[in-house]
Amino acid sequence: VFFLNFIALIPLAKILGDATEELAAGLQNDMLAGLLNATFGNAVEMVMMIQTLRAGLLDVVKATLLGSVLSNLLLVLGMSFFFGGIVGGKIKP
Repeated sequence: VFFLNFIALIPLAKILGDATEELAAGLQNDMLAGLLNATFGNAVEMVMMIQTLRAGLLDVVKATLLGSVLSNLLLVLGMSFFFGGIVGGKIKP
């Protein structure tokens, strides 16, 4: 059941990403477009937080927030360093 739900979320995430990009492209302000992308990029996490708070599962909310922050910090920063090293190569003095 979990695997099928995971597979079903893939096209929905693509649709949400495309809709957010189209909406952001229509805005004249780049700052608002970036804020819109960042907000709707975490829409799934926000819905899950609301549902788990309604169910009274505060520990799940805390763990989810911690996992989200750690994945954004470690994964994104690590991949940036990794691909920056591959593309940039060595720095000449």
